[in-house]
Amino acid sequence: MKSIFTLLLLFVGTVCFAQTASLRIEPSNVTKEVVVDNFEDGYQDITNITVTNTGDKAVDLVPEQFAGKKPGRWNYGTFSRRNDATPFIVPRTAEEATKPVRIGPGESAQFAVVLNCGGQTGLGTVGVIFKDANVPGVNLGTANFTTRVSRKAETASTTGASSSTSVPKLRRPAPSRVNLYPNPARERFFVEVPGGVKVGRVDISNTVGKRVLRYDRPAGTTGYDIKDLPDGMYLISIFDDRGKRLKTLRLIHRRFGA
Repeated sequence: MKSIFTLLLLFVGTVCFAQTASLRIEPSNVTKEVVVDNFEDGYQDITNITVTNTGDKAVDLVPEQFAGKKPGRWNYGTFSRRNDATPFIVPRTAEEATKPVRIGPGESAQFAVVLNCGGQTGLGTVGVIFKDANVPGVNLGTANFTTRVSRKAETASTTGASSSTSVPKLRRPAPSRVNLYPNPARERFFVEVPGGVKVGRVDISNTVGKRVLRYDRPAGTTGYDIKDLPDGMYLISIFDDRGKRLKTLRLIHRRFGA
């Protein structure tokens, strides 16, 4: 009899929780078509979502991911972006990555769903279920993502005396502004600048402004190596060949799946 009474209390508690805890997920259903000009093994696609607690009690959010059909080399990850004194703090350890995110009534939390393509095109789906760490078995909300990644080939024609040959050529479009890619980056990143601008020095600083790496010359096709830096947010200051600072951009460094 005592066991039945205990089970009844657990059932009532779960029902009451379901009635008072609810989430709004924006966006909750995403379908993306991504066409990549310069497709590399390190290319990542990122979808940011906002989870808002619309209930009347605090919850300790834990995302659980389930993948549908996807190409063999694709990997998904769901990471929290914790607001702090600095813009975004990315978990640096596996323990931090799985730590619940507490949000009170009316508060919101940011999450990033990251797709690492592994240099492979195709179509894939993934779902993310949000639960409260304190109430096992209760789903508070679900978000679904479908992504198709394809490669854009530009055909360059070379004309000879009696024949012409078409050669597929892959390239990124000419940038109109200073930019970094990929972002987040795992082992290295690249800098794009508009035509006529030459990159000189590149400084890499942490979020308190301390410089941790400096590159005195353009990286070219090899990129700027950051694989030995701890995971987290970095500030990338880009200077031209005359020493003028062009821009300072934020870069997330995360060794995918670490």
